[in-house]
Amino acid sequence: MITPKVSIARARTYDTEEVSAAVRRAVDLLGGMTDYVKKGEKILLKPNVLSAKPPESGVDTHPEVLRAVARLVREAGAEVIVGDSPGGFYFKESDSTYETAGIKKVCEEEGLGLVPFDKAQNVNGIPLASVVKEADGVISIPKMKTHGLTTITGAVKNSYGMAVGLYKAQCHFKAPRPKEFAGYVVDVFQCVVPRLVIMDGIIAMEGDGPAAGRLRETGLVLASNDCVACDAVFAVLAGLAPLDIETTREAYKRKLGEADLAKIKLLGVNLREAKPHNFKLPKTSILVRMPRPILKLLLGRIKFRPVIDDSACKKCRICAKSCPAGCITVEEKGSNIDYKKCVSCFCCLELCPYNAISIKRSLLARLLGG
Repeated sequence: MITPKVSIARARTYDTEEVSAAVRRAVDLLGGMTDYVKKGEKILLKPNVLSAKPPESGVDTHPEVLRAVARLVREAGAEVIVGDSPGGFYFKESDSTYETAGIKKVCEEEGLGLVPFDKAQNVNGIPLASVVKEADGVISIPKMKTHGLTTITGAVKNSYGMAVGLYKAQCHFKAPRPKEFAGYVVDVFQCVVPRLVIMDGIIAMEGDGPAAGRLRETGLVLASNDCVACDAVFAVLAGLAPLDIETTREAYKRKLGEADLAKIKLLGVNLREAKPHNFKLPKTSILVRMPRPILKLLLGRIKFRPVIDDSACKKCRICAKSCPAGCITVEEKGSNIDYKKCVSCFCCLELCPYNAISIKRSLLARLLGG
C-alpha cells in the first residue's frame, strides 16, 4: 500500500525561478517526478481555470506554477498537454479564457499542447473530456481557494473540470446542497484519479471565493500523491477538520484517498508554521462549523442567497447564461433574481467577472456567524 504523503514548500512570489524551486522542492520531497511520470508517456496537466481573469486576480491557477510543473514532467521524459473546462458560460470561450488567465502564453513559450475539452467520452454516465482518457495520466494543479458552496476548493474539486458541456451546471441544479453536490464532484473525480497534485497556494483566496474573495499571501506550494490527503491538509491550514469538507468526506468514504491526518506523512514546512493566521472562510462556512444536531434544528432559518449590486453590474449577462435554475434576468433598468427558483448554488457569484454579486445572510446566519 502506498503511503499518502503531503509536502509543503515556500515561495514568496510568482517569480519564475522562485516558483520553479518551490515546486521542485515539493515534488522532490515526494520522491521526485520520475516516481509519478515515465518516459514516453503523455501527461495531462489540469489547472484550475475558472474564468477569464488575469493571473494577479488569484482566481485561476497561476501560469508560473503550471510552467514549473510542466518543466518537471518534461525532464522526466514525458509529453505534456494542458486543458480544463472553464465554468459556466466560459466553456464556449475557452481560448480567450486561457489567454486572459496567462495559460495560453505559458503554453506557447514552453511549447505545450493546449487541448480543448470540446469532445466527451461517456464514463459511468458522465461526459468526461475525451483527452482525459486519452492521456496516460493526469496531474492536478488546483488553486488554494475558499468556495461558497463547498467551503474550500482544492484537489478533489479541481477534477470536476474534467466534465464538459452543461453537465456541471445540471449537477448544481440537481444538488444545490454541499452534501449532495459532493457526490457529483466525487463521481467525476473517481473517473480518473490524478497521479499527483500540486496546489498553488502562493497567493490564496479567502472569504467568499472562488472568485470574489480576498487575496491572501500564504506563500505555500502543496504537493501530494493523494488528492484527498492534500485537501485534508488544506482544510487544517484553513482552520477546519478534514471531514468538515463534504468532498473530502465523500472521497474518503469511497476509499479514494486518506483523510486521517495521523496516517498522512507530512514533509517539508511544518504544518503549524505553514498555517496562515485567522484564515477567513466564506459566510456559508457556518454550515460546516456548527455542530450537526444544532444545525439540523436551525437549518430552515439559516439562509444564504446571492444579491446583485446594480451599481457594479455591467450587464454582461454571464450570470443569467450560467444560472442552472434560470432565475436571473438582466435588464438595463436593473437585474433581478427570482428567489422562488433560486437554489443558492452560487454559480452566479462564482462566474461574475465584475464581483457584482455577493452573499446575503439571514438575520440568524449573521448572528451565529459573526
